[in-house]
Amino acid sequence: MALAFLVSTVCAIIGFVLSMLGLLAGNTPGFMEDYSVIMLNTSALGRNYVPALNQLNTRSLSHVVVLADEEANATALAASVSPVMVEVKTTADADKVNMKNSNDQGKYKILDDDSDSDSDVKDKEKSAKKLSPRKLTLSAAEGVLAGMPLDSAADGMSAVLGISEFYSLHVMNVCEGTFAPNATATGAWRNVSSCTIQLNAQQLNISQLIDNELNDNFVDGGSLARIGSSSSLQNALNRIPTVGLVLAVFYILACCGTGLCLLLSGASIVMRATHGRETVLANLGAAAGAALALLIAGLVSAVAAKSTVDSINRLGKDTIGMEAVHGDKFEALTWAAFGMMVVVVLFWLHELHNDAKTAAAAAAAKKKDAASK
Repeated sequence: MALAFLVSTVCAIIGFVLSMLGLLAGNTPGFMEDYSVIMLNTSALGRNYVPALNQLNTRSLSHVVVLADEEANATALAASVSPVMVEVKTTADADKVNMKNSNDQGKYKILDDDSDSDSDVKDKEKSAKKLSPRKLTLSAAEGVLAGMPLDSAADGMSAVLGISEFYSLHVMNVCEGTFAPNATATGAWRNVSSCTIQLNAQQLNISQLIDNELNDNFVDGGSLARIGSSSSLQNALNRIPTVGLVLAVFYILACCGTGLCLLLSGASIVMRATHGRETVLANLGAAAGAALALLIAGLVSAVAAKSTVDSINRLGKDTIGMEAVHGDKFEALTWAAFGMMVVVVLFWLHELHNDAKTAAAAAAAKKKDAASK
């Protein structure tokens, strides 16, 4: 019996630790980033503007010149459009160009391959990393996307649009960042740049985060709808905050339940002899509550999150280039924690059954003694 109690206690400890890890994954940039519920890969967002390069009669753009009023408006494209190189025209040069045309003609023109030295390009790419968000029109960015070679577009599209390459939903918050060494590299990992405030329901809305970043980066505003997102895709994206909130509620309950179960297991060592049935019922209730919360969290991850991922991939992957990845590691962690708590529940059910048998035997013996008298 002592061995069974020890096994139950160890399982309760493991269940508590796993529950806390699932709850706190992603609470700081880079902490258990792989244990996300849903990850949106937006490194190829805007791919609907690129396939025209597959046309044999499409003109090949070896270089792109951006004519802008501010260096910050142009050089931010230098690091993002590799190998498409960007030449910057200063304000003085730009004054010679008529920029009052309402369309985007004149913002881009073809240069010869030898028009820029390698050192100049490297200097521009270096300075681009220090720039504040540039002020371009969305149609201008679409023009740059259309001029990107397909084999390197995935490494530059998100930078052209001014968004992160991935957005990951965790139980408590959302993180974003870039893939390292690049989006197309085999075995690329996630380099997290920032995470939202924990337990902020509005910031769990990833599509709204992307819309805000697109809107901030372009003078004429931007949004997923403007780059081709359908209403059906938007509806699928809108399910992400609900999934996150439900998981947060039940994971918090699970952590409370597993923590209480640990405390009661310790208390049962002292109180088992004097308050046997009460101790067993309290432990059973805490363990069962934690197991139920983890069961619901596991089902949400396996069913709701998975169906959301499938819908996003069906509606967005081959259209605007938005791909979703289901958090298999997070789901496995949740089911592992649930399995640990099931073992604890079974132990206390066994203890309750033994107490009932002992009580029944004592009552029968007492009745027998009374009858013999």
